[in-house]
Amino acid sequence: MRLFFTVLCVFAGTFVQVAESAEKQENLCEKAVNQETGYTVSGIYGSSLESEQHPSVAYVLLREMQRFKVLQREFQQKTDEWRFEFAEMIGGKTVVFVYHRQIQIDFCAGPNAFFVLKK
Repeated sequence: MRLFFTVLCVFAGTFVQVAESAEKQENLCEKAVNQETGYTVSGIYGSSLESEQHPSVAYVLLREMQRFKVLQREFQQKTDEWRFEFAEMIGGKTVVFVYHRQIQIDFCAGPNAFFVLKK
């Protein structure tokens, strides 16, 4: 019986440690927006459980924003490592899609689309 409780406690401790390390993982795309642009991240565009969106998804979303006439202006900003695609909407919200220029997928350790505010 003691062996069972010991194994159960070790298993529970390992599970808690894995859950905490998953929460503390830093999103590299969010960090890049805050450091490399004149904007700061105010929230995630979409679900926080989603992984990175492929560049073609951003293209489709931007075309849909144009189609529904909510897109006021779109522009890109590039650095040596990053590509930022901004979309300013009519209601005053701005969305940015962030991509690493060499590594196209699964680089950010989380989502790569954010609502941003001008600094």
